Amino acid sequence: MKKLIFAVLLTASLNGFAQEAGKKGGADKRLQELTTELSLTADQQAAIKPFVEEQVALKKDSKENPDHADANKIKIKELNKKIKEVLTPAQLEIQKANMEKSKAEGKKEGKE
Repeated sequence: MKKLIFAVLLTASLNGFAQEAGKKGGADKRLQELTTELSLTADQQAAIKPFVEEQVALKKDSKENPDHADANKIKIKELNKKIKEVLTPAQLEIQKANMEKSKAEGKKEGKE
């Protein structure tokens, strides 16, 4: 019985640790998503990474401090412009199509 309790506690603590690690990996996860969606080169990944990290930090700050949300939105838009400067025209078209698709899906979910 002690082994079973120990196993349950160990599993629960590892699960909590994995979730916390996942939250910290927000920038890496987002960069990987962009790399997959847009077929980013290694140079593009390196150029975009600091912008993505700052965006993730700003979004986290907006959640923790709602009074910073408006200022952070402006900063995030500026970072999006910097990211777009690194992308090729073909990648920009893919990104635009993905954004439109996301907006359309968001509107559908809101109606249902």
